[in-house]
Amino acid sequence: MSTLRPEFKVGVLVVSGIVLLVLGVNYLKGFNPFARSNTFYAIYEDVRGLAVSNPVLVNGYQVGQIRRVEFVPGGFGELLVEFTVEETQLYIPRNSVAMIHSSDLFGTKAIRIEFGDSPDYALSGDTLVPNVEDDIAAQVQKQLEPLQRKTTDLIKGVDVIIENIQSIFESDATNQLPEALESVKRTVESLERTAANLDSTVAENRSNFGRVMGNVRSLTTTLNNSGDDLQNTLSNLSDFSDSLSSLDLGIAMRKANEVLADLERVTSKVAAGEGSLGKLVMEDSLHDELVATNVELQLLLDDLQMHPWKYVQVNLIGRKQKSEWSKKDLQRLEQLIDERVNSDQ
Repeated sequence: MSTLRPEFKVGVLVVSGIVLLVLGVNYLKGFNPFARSNTFYAIYEDVRGLAVSNPVLVNGYQVGQIRRVEFVPGGFGELLVEFTVEETQLYIPRNSVAMIHSSDLFGTKAIRIEFGDSPDYALSGDTLVPNVEDDIAAQVQKQLEPLQRKTTDLIKGVDVIIENIQSIFESDATNQLPEALESVKRTVESLERTAANLDSTVAENRSNFGRVMGNVRSLTTTLNNSGDDLQNTLSNLSDFSDSLSSLDLGIAMRKANEVLADLERVTSKVAAGEGSLGKLVMEDSLHDELVATNVELQLLLDDLQMHPWKYVQVNLIGRKQKSEWSKKDLQRLEQLIDERVNSDQ
């Protein structure tokens, strides 16, 4: 039976020790080479200090860890993060988010898987949606920014107030403060004297005030005693308003509208020159005839005055009537001459 050489035994022992050491170190880091796991990837522009062996959490429970962090080929600076999920029975939707967040107050980074709503599940080797959550310092900074702005505004306001106070005490108005205080004092004394005068006036006219209040009370009593009369008056007013409301004002308004419509038709016909009244208003013939008639009447009266014997036969014995031409005779003669001249032409 052959025996193993001592060098071989030492080599086997050294290799076994190295294997056990690697397995032990990885086990202490959280890697379990004998456990089944699914591998997923996510690509980030900034991993915020995420390192290998950092935990992967689901609902606050560690289900895996970071296996590898390296740059994506291409030189654009994007980082590829490979992490494992050892819970093989955990189904992760395909649109789930791999969120980098701070797991403690010391800033230790971890990946928190936030489930999506996709009906399809991610398989081992798929890439999840990346996202980065602000760390505690950034969140505190966001909470402190409004307070910082308000503090800054408050400090600016205090500075303005201090500058105004300083300008007041440094200006010439400070020298006038004693005079201003003296004026305020005089004003207060004047108000006190006015109050004293009012008190004395009230005391002097207290009896008058009493009579006025007595008159007011008597007036109130009179109104109370006249309540029935006031009620009757209000009732009469109510009956009068009911009577007004019972009147058929609609019929009267319709009749008034009909009268106005008839009047409008009459005025429109007169304006158009229809009918006797319209011709009288719109045409000048009647006016001209009236003027001509008036002229004839004047001539007739003149002729009657000049030759009364033409109309009344009066013969005086021994006297011959003197013949004179009247205006009517002259007008007739002028018409005859005009007619003869026109006929000769």
